Amino acid sequence: MKIIFFGSDSFGLPSLEALIKSKENLVAVITAPDRPKGRGLRLEQVPVKEKAASYNLPIIQTKDTREPHFKETLSSLNPDLGVLIAFGSILNREIINLPKMGIINLHPSLLPKYRGPAPIPWAIIKGEKGTGNSIIKIDEGIDSGSIILQERIEIKAEDTAGSLSERMAREGANLLLRAISLLKEKRVKLKVQDEQEATFAPKLKKSDGLINWRGEAVKIHNLVRALSPWPSAYTFLEGKRLKIWETEIRENQGKPGEILKPQKDQLLIACGKGSLLIKSLQLEGKKRMAVSEFLRGHPLKK
Repeated sequence: MKIIFFGSDSFGLPSLEALIKSKENLVAVITAPDRPKGRGLRLEQVPVKEKAASYNLPIIQTKDTREPHFKETLSSLNPDLGVLIAFGSILNREIINLPKMGIINLHPSLLPKYRGPAPIPWAIIKGEKGTGNSIIKIDEGIDSGSIILQERIEIKAEDTAGSLSERMAREGANLLLRAISLLKEKRVKLKVQDEQEATFAPKLKKSDGLINWRGEAVKIHNLVRALSPWPSAYTFLEGKRLKIWETEIRENQGKPGEILKPQKDQLLIACGKGSLLIKSLQLEGKKRMAVSEFLRGHPLKK
């Protein structure tokens, strides 16, 4: 089977690796252009391009999938199936219908819940105990295509968006191979999504990480987990931005935002309900550190 793979972000790497090891015929990897990064804005390869290059796979980088030349290039490959994972661009009808069997997508939520670009952090923000992967046959909507396969995944108490994403990417690769087998054997039973159950998970912004200490401790704790590693939850201490990386929920009460019972190795901050024990943090211009290390250089008072 001739497969074209659309992907840019690291979430697609386990699936790309699984396809390579499965001996499927990957005729092209479609990915985003190299991106400027850092203060020097040095061009850096996106993760999928780097992985594809290490296997000497044919790579096509494009800013705009609507370009006539792009469609002509894909058409010349005569693909049977497209696989799209964390690609970063919406495909038009002509590209979607170009492979004989269409294009399938691995999406990290139990669709129709959490459609959109940030389903993993939003599931944690909302306090979900479980989520899952969905393989869908894509259409022109946003994550609205018919479902081929789904698999539930537990959200562990210690999960951050980063750790959950890594686990879902690994398990999603296995689900993808199962879906491809069903397609090859013509045993797929498509399930149409219930639009009334649909929710949306919008792209996160850095400003979403600003902590409102009037909120409940459990909700702030979930925000910290959901925004790790990016864009990170933060507050301000003495006029400087302070990123909060790890927390534990406590029942102590006080004025929201107040430092409670400061000790040499413990930092407890009051919330609207309950409090949070800060375990690791990062002051503006400094490295991430354990709270005990931070307090040695920044003794705090109640």
